[in-house]
Amino acid sequence: MANGVGDMNTRFSAVLVAASVALSFVLPSTAPAQPATPQNSARPPAAQPPATSPGQPALPRQTPGQLGAGVSPAAATQAPAAPEHTLAIVRRRGQVLCGVNGELPGFSVVDKQGRWSGFDVDFCRSIAAATLNDASKVKFVPATATNRFELLKSGQIDLLVRNTTITLRRSTGDTGVRYAAVTFIDGQSFAVPKRLGIDALVKLDKARICVTRDTTYQQNTLEWFAGMGMSVRLVLFDKTEATFEAFVSGACEAITQQSTGLVTAILGTGKADDYLVLPEIISKEPHGPYVRANDNDWIDIVRWTHNARLEAEEIGITSQNLESFRNTRSLAARRLLGIDTGNGKALGLDEQWAYRIIAQVGNYGESYERHFGAESPLKYARGVNALWTRGGVMYPLPMR
Repeated sequence: MANGVGDMNTRFSAVLVAASVALSFVLPSTAPAQPATPQNSARPPAAQPPATSPGQPALPRQTPGQLGAGVSPAAATQAPAAPEHTLAIVRRRGQVLCGVNGELPGFSVVDKQGRWSGFDVDFCRSIAAATLNDASKVKFVPATATNRFELLKSGQIDLLVRNTTITLRRSTGDTGVRYAAVTFIDGQSFAVPKRLGIDALVKLDKARICVTRDTTYQQNTLEWFAGMGMSVRLVLFDKTEATFEAFVSGACEAITQQSTGLVTAILGTGKADDYLVLPEIISKEPHGPYVRANDNDWIDIVRWTHNARLEAEEIGITSQNLESFRNTRSLAARRLLGIDTGNGKALGLDEQWAYRIIAQVGNYGESYERHFGAESPLKYARGVNALWTRGGVMYPLPMR
């Protein structure tokens, strides 16, 4: 922003393109092979007893006096039934509960009329189109950085699509959650008021920095300054909106967040020329949806929803030209659209699941352009989030 909003967006896009060299190919990893259990057995899943609450196991039923009626103690204390599949819960409810930020333009916001929009919002709607035949069958649940994973584990949401960075410790062991795909790549940067005359990150030694609590940005900041032999004072807030309000009011000398969200929020103040985004990017921030662990069927649906949207863009199928591919000879297009069958069955869905995503929401590129690119007020270049065929790292996995 040293030379205005246009220069800021140009520099931001250039930095992300440069970051793609370091990031190389960032591909969604597959979950390790699991033994055949009720959670990951062949589809369709066997019927399960009703759960006590969404995503929670149902206790085995016993009739009065059962223990004294020839049932051994060992049988009476057997393990409870497996948790109900998320897909079954969603279908019975008739609605996808999707955890989102709700305060980050470009990713997810709600207007005064209660209408939701954003890149993450589009992903949630894509899941509803695939599983419930209707992209509108979504309830958006605002989630904070502090409570987002608990909302997911407790069954209060079916998936988390909240500009959440994928890290090793968030998606391994007994955390109870797993990421499904890398859907957006960003990096952490800092902004300062121009009046302070700060033009480099090293000049923030001993400064107060506004940051949202329980985010990767919090730890990244401490580690970077410690590595430089410096220290800063973090001023923590529970919500993104409160973090920016404090910064604009002068509570901190700087603010830090993912670059896209940071620039978007500053542009939203209407006083972009008063602030400077510093040139340093200190981290890799690959974002993606999270789901509950031990539900491989649901992980597959979420993962391949992302890949279907990328595949559509690569082939050239959009929400506007979809019907023209009805008689295509392209095998890739025929598999994606369900003309040649098999993919739907593999996911436990009907064969039109990807067709509905494209028809009702659009491909990956359409969402990007709508919320970040040429069709948005932000006018960001795709940069590292471009398809691999166009200099980015977005690489759809084979849909076969």
